[in-house]
Amino acid sequence: MLTDYMAAFDNSYQEIYQKTLVSKSVMNTRFEAKLKFGESVERVSYNIGAVRVRDVVRGAASTIDAITDTTQLLEINIEKEAVFYISDGESTQAGPLNPGTEIGAKIAHKVAQDLDARCFAEVTNAANTFDEGDLTTGVSNGTPITLSATTVPQMTSRMSAKLTYKENIQTATNMVFAVDSYSAAMIEQYLMGKDIDIAGSVFKNGYAGVIRNAAMIVSENLLSSAVMTFSGVNVDTKTIVINGVTATSQATVNAAGGYDVKGTADAAGDSLVALLMNSDGNAAGTGTASTYFEFTAADRETLDDANLTAVNDSGVVTITGAGRLVISEDETNGAVTANTVHCYFGKRGAIDLVVQDLSPVDMRKTDDRRGTNVFSSYLAGIKTFTDGGKQFLNVKIAAV
Repeated sequence: MLTDYMAAFDNSYQEIYQKTLVSKSVMNTRFEAKLKFGESVERVSYNIGAVRVRDVVRGAASTIDAITDTTQLLEINIEKEAVFYISDGESTQAGPLNPGTEIGAKIAHKVAQDLDARCFAEVTNAANTFDEGDLTTGVSNGTPITLSATTVPQMTSRMSAKLTYKENIQTATNMVFAVDSYSAAMIEQYLMGKDIDIAGSVFKNGYAGVIRNAAMIVSENLLSSAVMTFSGVNVDTKTIVINGVTATSQATVNAAGGYDVKGTADAAGDSLVALLMNSDGNAAGTGTASTYFEFTAADRETLDDANLTAVNDSGVVTITGAGRLVISEDETNGAVTANTVHCYFGKRGAIDLVVQDLSPVDMRKTDDRRGTNVFSSYLAGIKTFTDGGKQFLNVKIAAV
């Protein structure tokens, strides 16, 4: 029975992985066949900035300029898994509608999404960004682009120009533009008739058509970031809502999702980060009762599914996650000052990915109960080398 189950569903899980892994069409897998878990590949990056084109003085010694180099490593150091249990009783009662079909498909999708998000998060290692400032001046100003009938044509026409100008990439071939579905829909709306098909993209590993000289692909696992800036102390009962999960300032921290009212903006930021980054699953937890009160299990799952992280710098809390963040607040002394989707524009193969093992299904009979544990896992390494970072842009689009 176990053998039959694996034969029946192994291929379907593999199809789910490949369909969800939109990023793999962007990555460079040149080292994939060579490396194993725990191994690494070392590359030397050369800097020729000091080498100048000089006049030749006949009879005089030439000026020898120095080339510097740095060593960079790609390590196979990411090991992730998702496991679920199916009892024999569930399988028997379900008959031909084996519960492993639906459950396994969802788990396989989660695992693939996790890897996809980690790949697209490398966009922050781009040597150059592209944002609102680049639409008219060619200089980034840190403000994400609000897509409109005016900005979409400006953006799509000027991204290649920036890569050419900044990094001297003269051959604008094999280019890709990775966006999420909302951004793609806006681009389609304002560039109607440009051979873009958002509706059909789900059937083509994210491919949606050609924008200028780049293949546009659609993924919901792009890196997003939002900035919550405290201008003063946080106020009792005020809230911040992230992807439907509510964090509440509490003078007395005694309810799920509560974080302490503090005396300064910086301390308020620390308190919020402590709540968002806690994952021990306890109520207040030892030593945390005066700072935060853990979210409910359902809310924590929502944040974990988004790979949510948060850091505070003097009351400015930067929250990042996989996929577009939906965030709002009613703080008296604080505001969300930016909500950004980080899109990839540039050459295919600029980021190196090694997926050493992508195991769609590993099924093991349990020893202490009647049933089967089903494992989905992967081993991988991801690296943006210095020369690769010069071949793509971190395109910042406002999540509105």
